[in-house]
Amino acid sequence: MEDDLTLLGVIPSDRKKLENMGITSLEQIAIMSVSSLGLGGSKGTMLVQRARNILANKNILDVAVSNGDLIEVTTKKTDRAVIKSILNALDVYAVGWGNAALTIEGNVLKLSRKSEAFSKVISKAESLREILESKKMEEREKSGIYLPEDELQAFAKERGFHGFWRNVFQEIHGNDIMKKVIATSIFSTFKEPVHSLIIGEPGSSKTMAKEIITEQFSDITTIGANTTRSGLVCHLGTGDLGALPHANRKLVLVDEFDKIPGEDIEYCYELLSNGKCSIHSAKLHQNIESEFIMIAFANPKSKVFGKHALNDIGLSPLLMSRCALVVKVQNIGKEDRLNLFRKKFYGKGEIKEKHDYYDQWVKLARRYEPAITASENKVNRYLNTMNEIVEAYYNTTLRRDLRMSDYLRRIPLAIARSSFSPVDNKVLLDAETLMKESIETWV
Repeated sequence: MEDDLTLLGVIPSDRKKLENMGITSLEQIAIMSVSSLGLGGSKGTMLVQRARNILANKNILDVAVSNGDLIEVTTKKTDRAVIKSILNALDVYAVGWGNAALTIEGNVLKLSRKSEAFSKVISKAESLREILESKKMEEREKSGIYLPEDELQAFAKERGFHGFWRNVFQEIHGNDIMKKVIATSIFSTFKEPVHSLIIGEPGSSKTMAKEIITEQFSDITTIGANTTRSGLVCHLGTGDLGALPHANRKLVLVDEFDKIPGEDIEYCYELLSNGKCSIHSAKLHQNIESEFIMIAFANPKSKVFGKHALNDIGLSPLLMSRCALVVKVQNIGKEDRLNLFRKKFYGKGEIKEKHDYYDQWVKLARRYEPAITASENKVNRYLNTMNEIVEAYYNTTLRRDLRMSDYLRRIPLAIARSSFSPVDNKVLLDAETLMKESIETWV
């Protein structure tokens, strides 16, 4: 990876001068005067300007202009170097400070008019806003999002998290907890995945759920039983990489997760935990990076559940702990089967008619970063509930352990993301309820 001085195009002789002065970062250069760099007027001006341009481009998230009198810039950071870079990008220094007033609220810089010359800053802000919108549109299109963002958000907010799982899985009668668990995984991100595990007897609705996801959503990697048996991460017999290393930024559906060969499980631990692992075998030495969201399906150890379902979990506790949500699904009865056949026959449902909306809803939602606004009292209650679950199930085959510290954050974020809302008290309650309901399927 390039360091900051290389990024700025600093030649070796100038690099040595800067490093001797302890100057090695964009932030340091952005706040310095041209004379203090000691590289000459022309070269110093170019270096400071380039550093500020890079920082402004990296940090500006949104630009809004109101009534020609107020500019609001939403930024990732508000340290001195970033503020200076953004003001420079808006030509505030060129126009003169006497023409604008600056206030900072959270991560928003607010510039207001003090004189007529402020119109030049407004003009620059409008240009930046257009460039930013164009850049966002290009990024969205690369992600497969081509429907208008405001239209998608309105569609999502009208239906919300519960509308999503009800509509997507409307062909499946019952097993609502499974539907909610899968939806939570779908709305998690590749950086903070909510891996989920669905365990059920043959003839339950596992296969149908997998088929619905495969049919209605894009960027899916499906892994069948043969792949599972030969190794998800690496086939140690041949040295070939398995499916997970090739599933970067994909939603991965794994069939017969309980059939992973023992020698491959160790690599699965690492890859599921942090998206990285190192393989060192007789035929392969490689560092792997692959960030994905996994929804795995498995059978009970004895094909059918006995009186105590927890005893029929055939996966190692450490592997179980890598799954944020684990749910036991019920078999489909005669009436449910007939309802399913009827819905399949007529092919009705909004998910069929508005497939693109649902697919792009997910893609756009994964780009959204919810704020946490839940009250301290509700957060404390939620954390205590999670702690109770860990204490109750740490030494069971369900294995809820300290990895819950990651999941207790990721689950409410995924639910909030689905409706482009903050993690408020209601979302926190939904997350708590989902976690408890998934556990109760085993009781």
